[in-house]
Amino acid sequence: MIHSPTCQHALRALIYLAEKDVPGPVLVREIAEAAAVPHPSLAKILHSLRGRGLVRSTKGPGGGYQLARPGDQMRVIEVIEAVDGRIDLDSVCVLGLDTCSDDAPCALHDVWKLFRQNYASTLTRMTLREAANVLKAKRSARGVPNVRVAQQ
Repeated sequence: MIHSPTCQHALRALIYLAEKDVPGPVLVREIAEAAAVPHPSLAKILHSLRGRGLVRSTKGPGGGYQLARPGDQMRVIEVIEAVDGRIDLDSVCVLGLDTCSDDAPCALHDVWKLFRQNYASTLTRMTLREAANVLKAKRSARGVPNVRVAQQ
């Protein structure tokens, strides 16, 4: 697993908000159900993301959470780094060896190196809106309603 369960939950929730694209806040209960994240966990995650400036919250009737910026202006990497910190896949060997480099490669070093480069590039480039659009297209192709963020 590359990202923590908390990070996965945060990504699913924020991708849902980017997909929903409503002008006002969305209830935590709705986000939790749509993103298949336990409500209490999601409440804590969203509170933390609010502190990081990724979401805004509104209290009281009609309250909830919304993205701090439009989904097409927020990169997936921002969410990952807010929750899990900077990703340093370069220092991790896919086979778990202590030493793995171009000078002392493991059996999968070249494949893992290419994956790391592509993955980092994609996360840096992709917005939450783009991720939501990819998910929407996949659900449409399978005939699944475009409301719920399915667990992958």
